[in-house]
Amino acid sequence: MLRRLTCLLIVGPGVAWAQDIEQGHQLATRWCANCHVVERATAAASANGLPTFPAIATSPRTTPELLRATMSAQHGRMPDLQLSKRQQDDLIAYIQSLKPKQ
Repeated sequence: MLRRLTCLLIVGPGVAWAQDIEQGHQLATRWCANCHVVERATAAASANGLPTFPAIATSPRTTPELLRATMSAQHGRMPDLQLSKRQQDDLIAYIQSLKPKQ
């Protein structure tokens, strides 16, 4: 019994904070779709010159750390979103979910 409780205490918090792709999609739709194409398949790309989320996902340079840094730093036309770590994790999970399946 003690072993199971210990396992739950160790694993439980990690499970509670698992990345949520659907939450990330909702955040992308709400906060990012004004400037970026955030859907996997769209009828037309934006003409503003910003990369689409599928293009970001497939770039070999894209890492969770790079995405987090981009979301955290106010630069250029990127607004200061002030996303929580959990929201950033969810948004990163959504972007990474757009990578083509191999």
